Amino acid sequence: MNPEANLAGLRLDARADRLLSSDSNIRGSFAALAENLGSLGRPTGSVVVTGPEAGVGRTTVCIGLGAALAAAGKKVAVVDCNLDRPQLHRWFGRPNFTGLTSALEGGGNLEDYGFDAAPNLRIVPTGPVLPGPWGLAGSPKLAGSVRDLEEDRDVVLLDAPLAREVLAARALWGSFDGVLLVVHATRTPKGVARGFTDALLDARMELFGVVLNGHV
Repeated sequence: MNPEANLAGLRLDARADRLLSSDSNIRGSFAALAENLGSLGRPTGSVVVTGPEAGVGRTTVCIGLGAALAAAGKKVAVVDCNLDRPQLHRWFGRPNFTGLTSALEGGGNLEDYGFDAAPNLRIVPTGPVLPGPWGLAGSPKLAGSVRDLEEDRDVVLLDAPLAREVLAARALWGSFDGVLLVVHATRTPKGVARGFTDALLDARMELFGVVLNGHV
């Protein structure tokens, strides 16, 4: 069990506990991903983490990569942008009373609507899910809120909607520094992975890489 998370009063589920633990056998994989991200030679302050289908591990990658970056001394925030299916607060046993929607509706910095999961790692849930959520989150306010958060954090990881939704709102999601496409090792057909990779590149989005999840 992660001691810092316990001190924060979080009730981690097994997945989050494993990803945050320095003894986890998957920490090395995420440390390598963090190192690769840092070696790109391009701005990586805001990273959109998406995938071609539900269940490929977008949230897993956000938390695992965030923990690895934080352990390396980076100040990191993970923001849950899945207003249709909020997940992050559940992984950490927290209510979803405030978060992204609170900042978009009421103003203020996203930093103020999150909680610390570990040293250098801040989690921002979706907050209350309102009717017609993508009318809200698809607004320019989201980009502005993330830019403000970047003033406080070295890296902001956006647990984003599915890739087809990211492509449909490319003006918004393409305004961030880059994209990680998460695919599942056993469940994502190769043709689907290639199709979305090509679509992101054709849309002139900055594709940082494809993350193969599901080996561990």
